[in-house]
Amino acid sequence: MVLLLLMIPIGIGAQDPPTAYEFDPELNVNVDLNKVVRFEFNAGRERSDEFASSKWKVSAGASFRIKPFRKTFLDLVDSVIQNRYVFAAAYEYSRTPDAGNRIEHRGILEGTVRYKVPAGMLMTDRNRVELRWVDNGFHVRYRNRLILERRMRLMKLKLSPFVAAEAIWDQRYNHWNVFKYIGGVQLRMARWTTVDLRYERQHCKICSTSDTNIVGLTLNIFLRRKR
Repeated sequence: MVLLLLMIPIGIGAQDPPTAYEFDPELNVNVDLNKVVRFEFNAGRERSDEFASSKWKVSAGASFRIKPFRKTFLDLVDSVIQNRYVFAAAYEYSRTPDAGNRIEHRGILEGTVRYKVPAGMLMTDRNRVELRWVDNGFHVRYRNRLILERRMRLMKLKLSPFVAAEAIWDQRYNHWNVFKYIGGVQLRMARWTTVDLRYERQHCKICSTSDTNIVGLTLNIFLRRKR
């Protein structure tokens, strides 16, 4: 987390052209088996970290929750937020049509720590290791994302504004080469459904398009196994 905060000014200061724009839709389906285990499924579009194009991805995995907070947050739909520690593993398949149908297989290992901070806010420190098989080659990436959010009500509307920053280290280049700065809001739409609206500024030191402005829309569905 400290390293990420040190890297943020470097990414902000680098605003050289060219700049690209894109829209990334996404669907997340989460199935809670119990208070500890969750199955997670994802499909959507995402900016490629290596090419000036986008990729389509699907993934499946499971997460494990440890040590819930004693006092819960405001009427949460996503029960995983109630836990201090979350560990996850997943597999992701992606294809980049504009780069010759480039195929990637990715194994993901993830550890997340959450902290309560003043003013009723929640801080999340997510650490992710990615094992990537791309074009018959293998390499490892490390990603650190810091998220700050606050649950609140606006009349009858339940929402959660958030900001986030992420730095990505790549084994191939042996340095931090991608930086992401994100702001948005999560809206509760129905009993087990939320929608994330976000803006993301991505700066990539190794890409042909160094900066990308991304508007994202994510539909989150939360299901629980009947007992």
